[in-house]
Amino acid sequence: MISSKLNHLFVKIFVWFWCMLLLVVAAVIALPTLDSRIMKPLDPRSEHILNNVASRISNSATHYPNVPLRVIMSPKGPKNRHFYLVNEQGNIVSNPKASKYMRRFILQSEDSLRPKVKQAKNWLMTGPIKLKIRGKNYKLYVTQKLPPEHNIWLINLVDKPFLMLFITMFVSMPLCALLAWHISKPLQKLQKTAREITDGNLDAVVPATERQDEIGDLARSLRSMMFSIREHISLQHRLLSDISHELRSPLTRLKMSVAISRRRYGETKELARIDNESQRLEEMIAALLNLSKMQLNATTKEKFVLGSLLQPICEDATFEAEQLGKNFSYPKQQNSHLKGYPILLGSAIENIIRNALRYADSKVELQINTTAENITFIVLDDGPGVPDNDIEQIFKPFYRVSEARDRESGGAGLGLAITDNAVRQHQGFIKAENRTTKGLKIMINIPKQ
Repeated sequence: MISSKLNHLFVKIFVWFWCMLLLVVAAVIALPTLDSRIMKPLDPRSEHILNNVASRISNSATHYPNVPLRVIMSPKGPKNRHFYLVNEQGNIVSNPKASKYMRRFILQSEDSLRPKVKQAKNWLMTGPIKLKIRGKNYKLYVTQKLPPEHNIWLINLVDKPFLMLFITMFVSMPLCALLAWHISKPLQKLQKTAREITDGNLDAVVPATERQDEIGDLARSLRSMMFSIREHISLQHRLLSDISHELRSPLTRLKMSVAISRRRYGETKELARIDNESQRLEEMIAALLNLSKMQLNATTKEKFVLGSLLQPICEDATFEAEQLGKNFSYPKQQNSHLKGYPILLGSAIENIIRNALRYADSKVELQINTTAENITFIVLDDGPGVPDNDIEQIFKPFYRVSEARDRESGGAGLGLAITDNAVRQHQGFIKAENRTTKGLKIMINIPKQ
């Protein structure tokens, strides 16, 4: 239970933030203490070495009582080390040419119980070591020249806070990037899977289901949603099959009864009305089932060439227009590539073309405009148009502008509803408006991807 709570994103981000903050604070506090320019106690090993030096100086002064202390204190070999002997009055008796940094160090450390160490530029100053020479008490100080690169990086850090800030950011950046990657990478994969599901691929693999944080919960919920969608689609397929059987069976029996009655009693107005209404009912059921089947079959988007989709539709429309004594024109070459549901899109375009041919007086025209992102289909006719009050309603199921006209044309009020549904599944829109001269203009706009 506790380990599960520790895996939450809130806990991870909270702990990471405070760890980084503590790390920065610790660095800011610790770095100045490492600065050798601050006076600090001398480490025991260096103090032991300095005591041995003081003992040798004291012994040399005892063995050579007539040699001046300045000579005894003068270093032999490379002059990278200097010794300073300070008497009880605080005067330097061995090397009066001490630098201001050395004189300041002597004043600061003269009352110290233990030797100190401090850096000034590239010199390291240590002391004092108490010793007795020729019966008098002295204090010994030593300066040693350091290499030019000694602690330069640390001094630069301490003296340049912006550089310290930059280095801190540089060190913390990989850790921040690691946390961001830990959170964003599975989310990107889940986003990709969600796009595949949107495109109808319900067999997409859902990643990060083994994680025990909120991302894992999201992945498992997404997977459960996919299983539920599959189950609902399967149930809808079964329901459509059952509806098709249950509705067509009584319609078939009704038609048989009408045919038997017509043979027995002859043709009557009532039988003709029953026959017409049953025919319309069969067409409506067929249209509804066709709409549902198209929705179910449109499960996965696919790439296709527009010309291959439009060519048979336009050829059929041209033939139908000739039979009706009308003219249908369309652009011959269409090589645009689309990604979508070709069956749905073809049905949508065919519906508005057939609808235009049904009500046009003499001609129907299909126009196609393409851009880098979208493609627009425009169908123009020279028919009576649609009353302005009804133009927003014609895409609703079973809506008829004129009951008498639709009965004469055999319409069930579902053609444009099927078209509207197909366009919406392509994330597009459909719009109808009356032309300024005569007729109706219907425009379909869909994205290419």
